[in-house]
Amino acid sequence: MTAKKGTVTEFIIGGVAACGAGCFTNPLEVVKTRMQLQGELKARGEYAIFYRNSLHAIYTITKTDGILALQSGLVPALWYQFFMNGVRLGIYQVLVNSGWTTNSNGQISVPLSIVAGATAGCIGAAVGSPFYMVKTHLQSQAADEIAVGHQHKHKGMGHAFSQIYRSYGPLGLWRGVQAAIARVMVGSAAQLSTFSVAKYHVTHWAVGIHS
Repeated sequence: MTAKKGTVTEFIIGGVAACGAGCFTNPLEVVKTRMQLQGELKARGEYAIFYRNSLHAIYTITKTDGILALQSGLVPALWYQFFMNGVRLGIYQVLVNSGWTTNSNGQISVPLSIVAGATAGCIGAAVGSPFYMVKTHLQSQAADEIAVGHQHKHKGMGHAFSQIYRSYGPLGLWRGVQAAIARVMVGSAAQLSTFSVAKYHVTHWAVGIHS
């Protein structure tokens, strides 16, 4: 029972921690999304430039759509963080706790850590992908005078899921998941393996000093 509770805790703590960070980074995600969509499928000089740079984008969004628009898509963004990072960090920690990332000498194995990180990232990205897509749809929605890219006109997360499901079926909720998996796998493999190796050496260094 204790092991089972510990496993669940790994998933929950990882997800909640990521949600805390998501609250602060979401405005930058809104700015990034709109700047990426600006001039979509149009040649240079054939579209209006509403966002000249990040600071100008923040000013423009706040002035036109209101300051709360900087938190557009926050709800699906937090669910994405909770599920993607909760699963990603949870699975990786379970693998670490089970000894899967250590070699026969009990030392941290870089190759095994990379594989574990990539595996955890793959599963996390697949689970969180629908929330990421809805987040992007909502973040791109803007007043007509500064709208860029296709405007989906969703009324919220629930309405977005409903509209996507009706238009494209259940698999439509996972559009772009292949790219998401590739991105998170690489990032997760690098991030988590580096963290594990650094933690291992720092821990043994600290033990050596106090022994």
